[in-house]
Parts: sequence; structure tokens; C-alpha cells
Amino acid sequence: MLQGCARVGLVVGLVMLQLVAGCGRAGDSEATGGRAGGGLPAVASGVDSQPALLSAAGPAGTAQGQASGAAVAGAGKPAYPIVRYVSVDQLPRDLVIFDSVFWEPDDTVSLRQKIAADSRLRGAAVLEVGTGSGLVSLCCLQAGAGSVVATDLNPAAVENARENCRLLGFGDRLDVRRVPRRSPGAWTVLQADETFDLIISNPPWEDQRPETVEQFALYDPGFELLESLVTGARQRLRPGGRMWLAYGCVTAIRQIQKVADRERLEHRLLDERRLEDLPELFLPGLLIELTVPAGK
Repeated sequence: MLQGCARVGLVVGLVMLQLVAGCGRAGDSEATGGRAGGGLPAVASGVDSQPALLSAAGPAGTAQGQASGAAVAGAGKPAYPIVRYVSVDQLPRDLVIFDSVFWEPDDTVSLRQKIAADSRLRGAAVLEVGTGSGLVSLCCLQAGAGSVVATDLNPAAVENARENCRLLGFGDRLDVRRVPRRSPGAWTVLQADETFDLIISNPPWEDQRPETVEQFALYDPGFELLESLVTGARQRLRPGGRMWLAYGCVTAIRQIQKVADRERLEHRLLDERRLEDLPELFLPGLLIELTVPAGK
């Protein structure tokens, strides 16, 4: 029984299992992962968009340092328990996934393929909203991005993304910032004048209210984050910049198109699939590109 963008009940069961057993999301690799669970039909039921890692917090007293929040791990010792090691085609070595950090690689298959193939990533300044394990941000760096700012609300995700950045040797090219739980908007931890060549997000798809930090990876009540992303695009994109949103929910994509029209933003689907032919929930997520029309 689907209502709006609600995930199938199986995902709720998986989330509860993770919280009770501390064993992370279903799926240890791209072959076994999936919002709908390994081996089940591709009906979306989660989001790959919220915990992340990096190599070092920003300087004390700066926005980066204050936003980082979580304690920095000691040398060689992760800040949170590692629940699995995973590999993806676009990265040269395995990533680690910390306890409570959402992991669903099937969400971003199309997005990561687009990143790897787009030469405009080279030297670009990138923002990822809701970085999770850091997967998408790290793919951007692997593709040649000059710098990436990645944000997440889950403190374990922030440390997770930092750790994966360290493991891949990207140094200070990744700046991971923790979003305050009481102010979870898309731009909360950015400076007033920060702008980007590319803004990416694979945010939560379900119109429900989260009750735990982990559930912020699944639920976007009233599509508030969606609204924040689209309405802020004009201010945060540099001239010629782009925003890529990855959603596996027809209702949410229709809402993006509606808000983009209201904000006078151009939008197009970067996918061979037709929205009219897709079920309400699907994997991998479909890419929507938003741009500011020239001279407007």
C-alpha cells in the first residue's frame, strides 16, 4: 500500500532490524544492496543520501569546524563501528560503512555513471547535500572535481565520509560538515556567499516525519528538503552551474518540476526512461537537472 512517496513496508522492517541489531542496511555490495532488499523487485524503499566521512574537521571556530560536531577518531581507529566493507565500480578501493549510516548503492547507479562520464567535473566546485557514506562525493573527486563540500545530519555519517576520504587519499579536497538536527535545510551550514558549479543530492523520498537520526535518510516530511533544494538553486549555483537530483519516486519528481517552474528554473530528465512508464517507486533513481536560464 503506497501513499505518496512512502517506501514499501519491507524497508521499515530493515530499518528497525538495523536499529535493533546494529548491522547496517541490507546489501553488502552493489550486487546485493537495494532499497527493496537483495533479490527483490526494484521497488524503492530508502535513500542513499545521508551519512558521510572525511579526513579532518575544519579549523576551530570556522563554520566547517563548528558544523563537524562529531569527535574525531584517534589515529588508525574509526570513530564508529564498521559494519561492512563495500566496493563500487567508480572507486579504486573498498569503502567502509559505519553503524547507523545508510547504504543503498542502487539509488545512485545512474548518478555515479553520469559523474564518471561528464568531463565538466574536472576542477569543479561541488556540493553534495546528504552525503551518507560519502560515496557520491568521492566519485566526484575521483572524476576530477577540484573540491567538494558534503553535508549530512547524522554525525556517524560525517565521520564515515571523512574516513572514506582518508582511505582513498583525497586529502583536504573533501570538506564534510554536520547539519544541525533542528535546522535540517539544504543550506544551513554554508557561508552566505558560497556558490558551486555543481550541486548534487540523492535525498530522502518519503513524505513522513523522522523520529531518529537514521530516519532522516528516509523521510522528508512535506518535501521540505526538496523545496529547500529547488528554491535555493538560483542563489547557490554559479553562472552556468547545474543541480542534479536523484529521485526514485514519481510523486517527488513531479513536485520538483512544479517547484522549478515556479522558481523559473529550467529542468530536464537525464535518463532514457520515461517518467510516465515508471512505477511510483523505482530503482535506480532518475536524474533531474536544474539550471538557471541565461539572463533570467
